Amino acid sequence: MFAAVSKLKQHQQRVTTLMAHREKLLASGAYSLARQKVLEHQVLNHLYVLASLKQQSPCDYFNGNSFNDLAELSCDDFCKLALASEQQAIFALCATRLMAAPEQDNSDYFLALKKQQALPVYTLLSQQLKYWSIPEQKALRATVLEGKESLPQQLKTILFSQPLNDAELQQALAHTDFTLVYAALVNCYCQGDNSLSDKLFKVFSSTSEPAHKAQLLQLAGLVNDSRWHEPCALFCKAHPEFCQTVLSHFVYKSALVLVIELMGVAQTQQAAYQAWLTLTDRPLAKAEALTLVSTQNQHHVQAGINLHDAEHVRQALALSKGECVLKGVSFTKAQPEQGLAEFAGEIVQRVFAPQFELTLACGLYHTQQTAVQWQKLTAGAQHAA
Repeated sequence: MFAAVSKLKQHQQRVTTLMAHREKLLASGAYSLARQKVLEHQVLNHLYVLASLKQQSPCDYFNGNSFNDLAELSCDDFCKLALASEQQAIFALCATRLMAAPEQDNSDYFLALKKQQALPVYTLLSQQLKYWSIPEQKALRATVLEGKESLPQQLKTILFSQPLNDAELQQALAHTDFTLVYAALVNCYCQGDNSLSDKLFKVFSSTSEPAHKAQLLQLAGLVNDSRWHEPCALFCKAHPEFCQTVLSHFVYKSALVLVIELMGVAQTQQAAYQAWLTLTDRPLAKAEALTLVSTQNQHHVQAGINLHDAEHVRQALALSKGECVLKGVSFTKAQPEQGLAEFAGEIVQRVFAPQFELTLACGLYHTQQTAVQWQKLTAGAQHAA
């Protein structure tokens, strides 16, 4: 008996440990698809064992339901169970395999939930990209733009990830709600808008919130425009807490000069080096120490990075085919599948996004996919091509 109880606790501990590993992996933005797939498969295996015991499980993740029970629930009932749970990440992972589809089409179901004041249900559904298409919502977008309608942030993003007319786009870009502004800019990126960089500059110059500026710079990194290097460097020096995430999006090889520059600055060195590893997958030798002076005028000495080594790597990458680099793989932005087929993650999804239909592309930009979801999506795109 004690051995059985101990084994069950091991399942529970493995779920906790594996979910922590998965969270760390997803946060890196670009990683091996195979690694993600193994982690998620292992989590589901352990959850299956624990769920099959129902209330006898040492940790009842699913309110006494087994996987078979969950698969038989209606979409509404599954979502209610998920929204009442503290295990949101686990439910989100299981939903891609076990949640039934709504009986209505997307628009009708969305409007029905809105009428019932149950829109958090649709927010949960939106983790699956097929629910990002909500056509014929021009009137609702108008009320949102006028400030007459309050919606959850994710649903505002979805509303402005649909095809927009020029008036809607201009109103969204000029709006005081940053969620609408950013959704409209991502919409432009996913359509391949040649004037996106100019639109980004206009918004960036009028934005003061550092977290919002960081989001804009992530998008700018996916645009081939070296004018962004200087404002990016200034921002990263002023806000080093955003440096790694921002720089990791600067996938064009010309931006490696910027990353090397920031590896030579004490307050951005470590964050820039982590971004360097995300982009190039090339560890660098140590060099002479750097002194970091804090705001309290305290001096901290930290190991330096060999920037000559970095420059040699940059020059070698510049000679390889493809204007972009991620995880050490050179590729062309127009055909990322030729280099990045074995990778997954937020940055990878964002690189790929413009290859897909608009609402799907916007969903990819904003929503992290499971390994199985991403694999099916890229396999389908390659088959269609």
